[in-house]
Order: sequence, then C-alpha cells, then structure tokens
Amino acid sequence: MRYTLFKFALVFLVLTTFNSLAQTDAKRDTITKRIERYFLHDRENIHIQCSKKAYFTNEKISFKGYVYDVKNQLPFTLTTNVYAVLYNEENEKIDEKLFYCISGSFLGNFDLNDSMPTGKYYIHLFTNWMKNFKEDESASFAVRILNIGDTSYSEEIIPNYDSVTIDFHPEGGQIIENLKNNIGIKISDCNGNAIPNIEGELLNSQGQVLNKIFTNKFGHGKFEIMAENKTFKVRFNIKGKVVEKTIPASVSEGIAMDINSYTVKNKTVIKIKANSKTIEKYNGKTLYLVANQYSNVSIFDIDFDDRLQEQTFLFENQNLYTGINSLWIVDEDLNLIAQRMVFKYPEENLTVNLERLKTKQDSINLKGIFNTMNTEISISVLPEKTLANEEATDIFGSFLLKSYLSENPVGAKYYFQDITSKKRYELDLLLLNQKAEKYLWKEIIGIPPKTVFEFDQGLSLKGTVNKTLLNKSKSQVLIVSPTGAQFADIDDKDEFYFNNLILTDSSKVNFTLTDEKGRTTQFKGYPQIFNSRSIFNKAFVAQQKNCPPKLQNIEFSVPLIAPEMIILKEVDIKKVGPILTHAKTLENSRLKGFKITEAESYGTILQFIQMNGFDLGNDATKVEIFSRRINSMNGGRSIPAIFMDDSQLMNTEILLGLSMREVEEIYLDNHATSAAYGGHFIGVIKIYMKKGSQTATFKSNAMSFPIAKGFAVIKPYKNPDYASTADKGFLNFGIINWIPSLTTNDATDFNFAIPNMNQKKIKILIEGFTGDGRLISEVKTIDFP
Repeated sequence: MRYTLFKFALVFLVLTTFNSLAQTDAKRDTITKRIERYFLHDRENIHIQCSKKAYFTNEKISFKGYVYDVKNQLPFTLTTNVYAVLYNEENEKIDEKLFYCISGSFLGNFDLNDSMPTGKYYIHLFTNWMKNFKEDESASFAVRILNIGDTSYSEEIIPNYDSVTIDFHPEGGQIIENLKNNIGIKISDCNGNAIPNIEGELLNSQGQVLNKIFTNKFGHGKFEIMAENKTFKVRFNIKGKVVEKTIPASVSEGIAMDINSYTVKNKTVIKIKANSKTIEKYNGKTLYLVANQYSNVSIFDIDFDDRLQEQTFLFENQNLYTGINSLWIVDEDLNLIAQRMVFKYPEENLTVNLERLKTKQDSINLKGIFNTMNTEISISVLPEKTLANEEATDIFGSFLLKSYLSENPVGAKYYFQDITSKKRYELDLLLLNQKAEKYLWKEIIGIPPKTVFEFDQGLSLKGTVNKTLLNKSKSQVLIVSPTGAQFADIDDKDEFYFNNLILTDSSKVNFTLTDEKGRTTQFKGYPQIFNSRSIFNKAFVAQQKNCPPKLQNIEFSVPLIAPEMIILKEVDIKKVGPILTHAKTLENSRLKGFKITEAESYGTILQFIQMNGFDLGNDATKVEIFSRRINSMNGGRSIPAIFMDDSQLMNTEILLGLSMREVEEIYLDNHATSAAYGGHFIGVIKIYMKKGSQTATFKSNAMSFPIAKGFAVIKPYKNPDYASTADKGFLNFGIINWIPSLTTNDATDFNFAIPNMNQKKIKILIEGFTGDGRLISEVKTIDFP
C-alpha cells in the first residue's frame, strides 16, 4: 500500500494557493480509505505469448502464459490454477483446460483437428479469484486457425468506409460553457475499427471553418473550441463521402481539464479550468484532485478563493505510478466533477542483445545478453516475411494498458516500441478517447468487492466414507498421490476434503482409511474433484459486431510436411539414449531422471540413492535416508519424500536390499521442496519398478481413483517436419522454433539453438518478465549473409 501527498515545492506556472497538505484532513482520509478498501484484494492479469498467431489444423496451439500482480507490478506467485477456454467466432466453446502456474508463469496448448473450420478463434483465460470483482479482469487473445483442406479464408475489410462513426470525448468529461475545451475525437467504422489518418474541419453555426482537425492511424485526434452556447460541428470527406456530426451542447457549470504528460520530460502539466458560475458555486469550498492506481492514492486540495478561472502547475512524474493513473476531481460530498487518465512510462525496461555464435549445417547457436538477472522469457522464431504473427498486442499492452481499461486497446504494441514524444502523445490520445474507465468512481467509493470465490491453489477433492466407523473422531483418510501424502478428518456427514492437490490428467491417487493406531483398511469413498473446470461469471463475447462486416477472400498455401519416414543424410549417426517413459508428468519434469538399463542394473537402490545426492543412516538393519540439507523448520536433518510407482512409501523398509535389476526408472532431487509435500520433506525420490518384478506386485489396501480432468499435461514442443522451407506456405505460416520457457536465474546471458532452415533473415520474438516485475517485448531481425 502506498499513500502519498504530492510535494509541490516545484515550479508553478501560475501562483496558486493550496491548503496545507501536511495537516490531517478528514475528507482526504475518507477518500483514501474508500479507495484502499475497494482495492484491498489482489488483482491478477494474464498475458500469453503464442508460438505464432496462425495455425493449421494439423498443428497444435502452443503458448506461454504470464500472470502479473498489477497492484504491485510483480510476477504473481500465488496463482496456480489458470482456466482456459477456446472459443470460435460464434462464441461456441470448442475446448477447455486447466493449466498449472508456478512462480507467475505457465505453459499451455490446445489440440486441433481437421474438423475445425477455418476462422478466428479466441483463447479466454481467467482464475477463480477474478470472479470476485465487478470489473472483468479476465484476458482473451485471438488466433487464426486454417483448415488444411482450404486454400483461402475470409478476412474482414478494415475499415469499412461505408459506415462511419464519430465519437467526441471532452477532456474532463463535459464541455463547459464559456471556457476553452479540449475535445478528443475518434473516427471508426460501425464495428469500432479505426478509420485512420483523416483530415477534417471544425465549423461554427454559420458554416465557417474555424480550424483543421487531424486523426492518427488509430482514428484518434483532438481539437479545441471556445464553448459560447453556440452550435459547432465537424466535417470530414472520407473516400469521397462527406460525413458531419454536431458536437454535444455545453453545460452551464463544471470543470474542464487540460493535461499534458508528453511534452516536458518526466513532468506532467495540469490545467484546471472553471467558468464564473462554477467559481461562484465552489468559492469557499474545497475540491480534491485524486490520483489513483489501484490502492495507490495521492490527493491535493483545490480552491477557487482567488477566483482564477485557470490554475496551472507542473509536477514531477515520480508522483505518478507506472502505467495508467486515474485523475478524479471530486467535491466535499465525493461527487465526481471531472476525470481523466494519464500514463507514466516505466523508468527502465528489460532489454536484450542477440548475437550469432555459430552456424552449422543443421543448427544455429545464438547468445542473448540482458541488462539484468533473473529473467523468465519465451522465444518464438519465425521466417522474416511471416503472416503468422499479428503484432497488435504484447505484454506491455496486457499489463500496463488493458489491466486498467474497459476495452482492448488496439495496436497496444505500437506505443512501447522505439518510444518517442509522438508516441507518448498518441498514447495520451488513446486514453482521452476511451468511452469509459474500467474502474468507475461511483463503484470505488461504494460497496467494496466481497471475496465470495476462493483463491484456488491446486485441486480440491471431496469424498464420502461408505462405511460404519466405530470411532469416527479418531479415524482419518490418507491420500497418496504423485506429489505427496495428506491426511483428512471425517466430518459428521462422513465426508472428507483435500485441498491444494497438484494432479494431472490421467494420473491417479490412492485412498486408505486409518485409525488412531495407524492401521489401514479399505473403504469406498466416492471421491470427486470439484474445481478442475470453471465457468467465468461474466459473458465472453468473441467480437462485438454492430453491423455485418465486409469480407475479402485471402488465398493461402499450406506448408509442405514431409512424410513420416526417416531420411538419412551424410552426417554422423549419434546414439539416442533410452526414453524416460515417466518424464512427462507435471511433477517428474522438474526432477533428474534415470533409465536403468541392463548395463546399469548393478548394486542396490540404496547405493544408487547415496551416489546421487542423499545420505544413508549408519544402521544397516533399517532404512534411513537424509537429504544433504538442514531443515530450517527444526534444524534437524531433512527427510525426503519417497515414492514407489507414484504411491508414497510411509514405510521405507521395502527398500532394504532392493536390487537395481527390479528398477525401471528413478527420478530424484535432493533440494526439491513443495507445499504439496506438506512442508515436512526436503528432497524427492520417485522409483518406478519393472513390470513383473517381485516388488512391483506388492499390494496395498488402498482405493485407487483416476483423475479425469486435472491439470493439463504439456508435452514438449516438436517442430513440424517441413518438406520445404522455401515454399510460400512455410515462408508465410511456418515456424522455425518455439522455446516456451527460458530462465536465466543469477546470470544475465543465455545461449539457445534453433534449427538451420536456410533463411536469409529470421524474426525472433521475445517476451517475459523479471523477478522484480520489469517487462520485455522485443522483435529482433537477424541476417544470415
């Protein structure tokens, strides 16, 4: 939380008397507490980088997700459950999945098939926690899917010049009589698509031209009028068609604003203008200018005791917060008088330099150097002329713009690449021409959100014991899963509950009934997972269409895929190691895996464990295994969690004398810790026995339960086997490589390799964030002379 009173020992453009900001003011305290109360709870936002933005039905949509704490502008490490739904253009649900997020990032994918028609599809992402808020905090991203049986797709002609809409947005909210007013203007077609780069005229009631009006490529512009209870209109000649619209009438009292945050570096100029009627109304009273971004609040007083119609001052941008800031002018009764949004650019972004290290016949090695450590990024490598990437939005647009706006900002990426004064001005025009703010003042000072929906962390399971218990209060249900063991009490309804389970699709858990002496018995438990799927409580609309779009036919070529055969080249054949069959599970992917071959099947399992980072006890008659790390909870030696065939061993004596000949695979890590292990274990050992081994036939009296809809299993990315990397299909829609997860940790540099597909130029798209919340979104073009 941050509560700051502006320090105005600065350069004033007009001498203006303010009340003392150091003194305690009950009204300012009330405003601050209302805002802090409304934004008390965490707010998450989600961004995804797709490997590309156009996929064929014989491919898979692959993406990397980032979850951001927008209040504190840091990776949001508490989120684990991210729900994702794939929709078509008709808002029909095609597929849904649950993705596992750790340390603020996750991997995701959707399978495609030949029955899917060519068109635009949308990935909608949300968490259960987001349902608590009146505002829509969810995220959506468009992708194009091309059926391999088609040769063309229909593309909306943007803009549609047959239908033109002109919207006015007075700076401050209203046009005030007898004042010079700045008015934002947005020109779009009937579906909200910008009509770019138009020149028009401002006319008075006699039809005289008062000034020229210009819009930029996003259809945004602004102009100034002196509102004197007269009629004004604007006129544009758009593709030979004259379009006119009358400007809304002025109101007799109120405050107009004129804010400039783009001319003077690191400073913002604020003009507050009031006519004589407004000055008379508020003479002797205090108004408040409130700068707000989530729970961050800054307030200062405004008065009209000196009867100045215009008050202008200059202050440092350090009094604003990175991203969008809402500026509200309110009276003593907290009625909203005027409002405006301004943007503060980050002081420092994450940057990267790339250099080519070595080019081989089959691969290209590259090196990246960041300007800081501890980065988490994803990398997409595409042909230079790709049509499979729409650079309309990026991680900056998602976290610094969309998180605070009620509409998806068009072309958000533009404002954060090669930033200039012109782009700062154009971003200010974007904010001026918003229809409404996402966070409304009347809601902020009203009833705060209630946390009805829980903050999901893992899966929740409920079951019922169908057995008469002699001593229910001393009985418990033990669940053993691939990530650990937990106990649950049995309530008066014979029900038991488990939370925070990290379970993947098609995994299984085992239940056992235990008594006060630790004895176990079988039972029927009728378990069910009740948060593996979720429905968002705000309707998802893929694309708002106010009128039928005009369409054009775009032809495309499908990349040529090589037949499924092995083509031997004149290269050295390297031995391929044995495949780890259990490595793809969510838990094992983070551990070091070993395939026990015939040549390696010597000795005992305890000897193997000791050689790979664990210590054994001194008593040869029993099994004692310790991690080489002190448990910070009690200062004693740490005990690892040990599993056999995904069931946790509560009694490890079975390992005594166990031969490696019976073992198929082992996964271990002597430093691994997780809340899933109950905080009691440091280190993980997972043993998988060979089929038919004597130990593998060991039976427990547990009830087995398969997980039908757990966290999605993300398979390693595999590039398509292109038959040609020179044909039009590949150059327009192919992909060279997708590296979804790369972490530098304590280093600033990193190396990666991509396939050599004989391209003269390639595009490398990098997105991600650092541990301290700095963002990166860069596109690098690399030449291969």
